[in-house]
Amino acid sequence: MQETVGPDRELAAWADGVLARIDAQQGLDGELLAALGRGPSLREETLARMAEAVRAAALGFGPAGCAAAAGVPERLLLNWQDHNPSFAAAMSGARALAQSYASEVNGAARPPGAVALLVLLQAIQAGAQHASAAALAGMPRAALYRLRKERPKVNALILAARRARSRRTARRGVSAYEHRYRLVRVDDVPANPQGGSRESQI
Repeated sequence: MQETVGPDRELAAWADGVLARIDAQQGLDGELLAALGRGPSLREETLARMAEAVRAAALGFGPAGCAAAAGVPERLLLNWQDHNPSFAAAMSGARALAQSYASEVNGAARPPGAVALLVLLQAIQAGAQHASAAALAGMPRAALYRLRKERPKVNALILAARRARSRRTARRGVSAYEHRYRLVRVDDVPANPQGGSRESQI
């Protein structure tokens, strides 16, 4: 597919702007905390990401998709569930909620929502191939191809994510999502929360 030729330039500029706003939104919490004269804490960061994972589970995402939505490696998400019964119960309840609503649509394929598209774009931007990114977002590869063909704005966003990826410097040996889990203060975290070591929580 062509990148930015002729009349597509305006659409490409729009897509680049959307990606820029997504990136800016991810840094908003840090700016608000800075305005309060403090930095992020591990406890707050972890709880916020747990909440994103629960939200994704309620929307029908699998474990890998929930981890992607939360911006953490899947192994970290599973570790949280192993060491935090409350979080494990929340994830289980969210999945049950998703299943109860899925049964109401009589097996019909649901169109992807905003969270699915966001996960797809962030995965591509982080370096994932389209098939892997689509799987994280809960989209069959054929459905993604059809969506790109039928929705020019979706295709423009995917191309913008690819351009953003090409501008980033790859970090060897780091998960596509692990770099998004920011360095935070750990002074307000118990040494052994929920039975796990401090290292197992970050």
